[in-house]
Amino acid sequence: MKKWEDFENEVTEYLQLMLKDYNVLVEQHGNADSTIPDIEITIPSNNKNFYVEIKMPASQTSQFVVEIKNGKFVYGSKNKFETNQYSNEIIDILNDNYNLYSKVAQTGMVVPVPETIAFNWIASNMKNKKVEFIITEDKYKNKKVFLPNQIHEIFNIQTIFRRKKSGSQDLPKKDYEDFKKCLDLKFSKYKYVLKTSGKKMYLDLPLNLSRSECYLDSNVLPDGKQYFLSNKGNGKYEARLTSATNHSNIIFELSLKDNVDFDMFTIQCLIDYINNNM
Repeated sequence: MKKWEDFENEVTEYLQLMLKDYNVLVEQHGNADSTIPDIEITIPSNNKNFYVEIKMPASQTSQFVVEIKNGKFVYGSKNKFETNQYSNEIIDILNDNYNLYSKVAQTGMVVPVPETIAFNWIASNMKNKKVEFIITEDKYKNKKVFLPNQIHEIFNIQTIFRRKKSGSQDLPKKDYEDFKKCLDLKFSKYKYVLKTSGKKMYLDLPLNLSRSECYLDSNVLPDGKQYFLSNKGNGKYEARLTSATNHSNIIFELSLKDNVDFDMFTIQCLIDYINNNM
């Protein structure tokens, strides 16, 4: 299980414990789809529902796809939510230096987006998803609860532009031999073990690979496709085959601020919200 999945489970249990004396339902949706909020809270007395977003102290949020049309960057046509003034301003920054950003790769590039614009986009994205509260934890592992429009008080932010594969699939059996050749080219000096379980292939490798190191190129695969080692933790990786689709994404990377009075941000604001809406 990935760290963010552990953290989602932990926060869900925390909310269930802290809200056990209130007539509410706490439902975890937890998955990697950033368009769906993490936790739904329902007040049965009036069937009112709202959402809570979970953010680790270092995390990403509110990404959107950018396309190129007629030699310009535009807001992606398949984004779930409509563009607004903040996403438009970010895209204007990309177009102001089009020649540079049109060469973006999977490693990504930092875009000098003013923090106010980035944070306002995130707040608007949370509003679209009916998110009323965000939960993170401080360096002492204490849970902290705050409103979306307070996110700038809690986190530092960096805007990243990078290409991102649109998904992956189980490694087809027909590609097993080529995959093994690619592994040997990159990791022959390490003792690794390959195992299969049903339709899946796993790799035990005594290395903690960075994300960029998890991609393996092959001359046999169609253009745009790569082998990918999905990190399952403790030196275990799942062999995957990426899609040929390669979108450009704006992604916001968050990191917890040091000089924050975290005593201000308690679950009481969420409890007050529930009491006021019963």
